[in-house]
Amino acid sequence: MATNKHAIIRYEALDRCFSNKGKKFFIDDLIAYVSDALKDYTGTDSSISRRQLFKDIDFMRSEAGFRAPIGSIKEGKKTYYRYEDMSYTLAMQQINPVEAELLKTTLEMLGRFKGLPQFDYVQELALKLKKSFQLEDLEHSIYFDQNEYLRNLHLLGEILKLINQRQVLNITYRSFNQAEDEYVVIHPYFLKQYNKRWFLYGQCQGFDSWTSLALDRIQDITIEEDATFIPCNESPEDYFEDIIGVSKPIDAKCEFVKIKVNKSLWPYIDSKPLHPSQTVIDRAEAYTVIQLEIIPNYEFYAQILGFGAAIEVISPLLVREKTVRRVKDSLKNYY
Repeated sequence: MATNKHAIIRYEALDRCFSNKGKKFFIDDLIAYVSDALKDYTGTDSSISRRQLFKDIDFMRSEAGFRAPIGSIKEGKKTYYRYEDMSYTLAMQQINPVEAELLKTTLEMLGRFKGLPQFDYVQELALKLKKSFQLEDLEHSIYFDQNEYLRNLHLLGEILKLINQRQVLNITYRSFNQAEDEYVVIHPYFLKQYNKRWFLYGQCQGFDSWTSLALDRIQDITIEEDATFIPCNESPEDYFEDIIGVSKPIDAKCEFVKIKVNKSLWPYIDSKPLHPSQTVIDRAEAYTVIQLEIIPNYEFYAQILGFGAAIEVISPLLVREKTVRRVKDSLKNYY
């Protein structure tokens, strides 16, 4: 699509002519109107030739241009030009079909966030794009591993709005291992999704470290009117740099964890590292030894145990012993 400033002015001027229901624009009228528009922009006398005008009309009609429904209506020996669909405007067609296809793919992705009212418009916008550019539906072309039945998904939009408003929240919360509700005053910073679940991160009143609250365990949310919001003093990237998943044990230190990976599993681990710090420190025909620089947490152990016999924690000894203990505890269920 042309990006020349004069071309854009010409297209927009022609658009105003073609969408004018009260006047018929013949060729000489179009030339005069476009020339005046160019003069207003440049401040000097400018004109457009008849040849250039027809080239602009052909471009606006074309697939590479705007697919504009410009009709040629005979009146005696003369012809005037007008949109055949008077609801059409160039303002709605500022992207070409290729760009529209890419945008629609993105809209389909955003449309998966069904719990976020901020994205409710994407389905309507996708329909408009389909109508304007004759795009095929992408509904069955891409799928996401999202739990649409997760409790409290409808709270995502509300919480996101409260985060942006820097509101201090009073949350009624009940974790899986609690019989009673607890009441948490939290300064919310961001939402994070992990393993099909959503978590709210922020700083609880009276604590220096961040707290994570599972969205599906929230019972109620109200605004703490008299509290002053405490700004975030750490970036999420730094916070999650040395962990897998979402939980960060208090006062835990980062360790070098060595893991032996069976050759049958290695292509998977190689293409999808367990952590950004993953490095290879030894190779053999039957296995590969990798090293992670992490804080071992619940998600780390869950992921390691999920690979079964194809993976073995070598060191540190304490991390190895904790892994062995979890394996033995699992075996008790089968004997």
